[in-house]
Amino acid sequence: MRVFLDTNVVLDLLLQREGYQMPAQIMQLHEEGKITLCQSALSLANIAYVLRKYFSPGVLAPTLKQLSCLSEILPLDEPVFEDALMMEGPDFEDILQLVCASHNGCDVFVTRNVKHFNISAGLLKSFNKPEVMTPEDYLLNNRS
Repeated sequence: MRVFLDTNVVLDLLLQREGYQMPAQIMQLHEEGKITLCQSALSLANIAYVLRKYFSPGVLAPTLKQLSCLSEILPLDEPVFEDALMMEGPDFEDILQLVCASHNGCDVFVTRNVKHFNISAGLLKSFNKPEVMTPEDYLLNNRS
């Protein structure tokens, strides 16, 4: 199973924000070889931007390198961008992330902000939308 982690879920884990135990359990499933974790290149850029407020450059760079080794980094290429432009939803960045996950065969999109992903195919003829769920719901429904 390919599981896309939204930026907010990764930040919860790295900053040990409230509820970080759930993303930690998802990470454990990956370490056990039960799932493949995925993130977009955009997620890494956004995570780097937020973490520079908390970590020195000497800590930030190794943290990001380790993070990139723990998950598959998915590209935001031209087909992803073009399809995202055709879709309808409240936030273009969220649309980009969801389309990136779809183009790369992700089965599930894990986010804290499920309501942000009320996205329709818009002008696209077809869209294979990954199932969007919270970390808690993912763990309840997908224990291997």
